[in-house]
Amino acid sequence: MNVTVRSTSPVEALVFIPDHGMTSRLFAAQIDALSLERPVTVALPIGGERIEEIATRLLPHLPQRMALIGQGLGGALALELQRRAPDRVSRLGLIATSPFSETPPEAAERETRMIALRARRVAEWLSQEYPPGAIAAPQARSALRAELLAQAEALGPETILAQARALQRRRDLQGNLRRCLAPIAIIAGAADPLCSTRRLNVMETLAPAAKLHLVEGAGHFPTLEAPETMLALFRSLLAQPLVLR
Repeated sequence: MNVTVRSTSPVEALVFIPDHGMTSRLFAAQIDALSLERPVTVALPIGGERIEEIATRLLPHLPQRMALIGQGLGGALALELQRRAPDRVSRLGLIATSPFSETPPEAAERETRMIALRARRVAEWLSQEYPPGAIAAPQARSALRAELLAQAEALGPETILAQARALQRRRDLQGNLRRCLAPIAIIAGAADPLCSTRRLNVMETLAPAAKLHLVEGAGHFPTLEAPETMLALFRSLLAQPLVLR
């Protein structure tokens, strides 16, 4: 039997996990606000070329009780961490995250984009990975692309290449969603051309305690494009009652 309760234990820590090619700056506005309310940390998805390897490296260093919010690769890693340590992960926020393994055509397309990384052309990779339409508002594209490029260059091509391989080799995570009883916020920009609404709806159907949120006026980077809306969504997720098994 599952029992829904509002926890009276000390507030859990919040761990942000950025997407590949991105740093803590992806969540800068939300970190500034939420760090005044609870312990907040960032776990970069690095240290392996498979999600399982990265999870093995990270898990011993993460808080004993935590909420996980991840984007893209970070969301896939959050699902893997929850699978391994369900008693430690209280809730999940999954932004622009796919639980599906890559199809052969998708993996081949990613391999083509990885050529720029092998040649150390980070700006070229960024343009291929995230076309201009990935940022919803045309007037915001120049500034946000400069921000994204700064993050990617801070990581460097070798790190991003390993992250891209981890995405390319990820296993299907639909079973993780089915078994996860923790509250899940599935989040995407309403104008994100890189996220399939059909797949997002499937995710919401798979997870017992999931809710889909489409952020109006945002593309693939809602934490940067709609920071206040995302902060409100995160606070709502963190306030949800827990399900005890």
